[in-house]
Amino acid sequence: MQAQNFVQLELPGVLPKKNDTLKQIEEAMQGILDLTWKTVLLQISPRSTKELMRQHGKLIAIHDGEARIKVSSTPLLLMAIQKLPDVESAFRKAFDTTVKIRLEV
Repeated sequence: MQAQNFVQLELPGVLPKKNDTLKQIEEAMQGILDLTWKTVLLQISPRSTKELMRQHGKLIAIHDGEARIKVSSTPLLLMAIQKLPDVESAFRKAFDTTVKIRLEV
């Protein structure tokens, strides 16, 4: 049996590097999360809850009926816990489905 020789050709700047592709995917996913969060924020009431979440909350993941929201500090986390029903209601209004909220710092 004869060994085959392969030549690998790389064209710098033409094909994205693996790291660049992964970064593009991460940025696209974050863009979807940001858009989802903005949609939810539009549905939050009262205004105090909306402003707390807009200024200090960030949707970092959503999967299998659960949304993970990060807040910027422990004191704000304690405030946000009290507002969970408002946030859950906003998800229900925005997407017509029940979403469990998990808060973290």
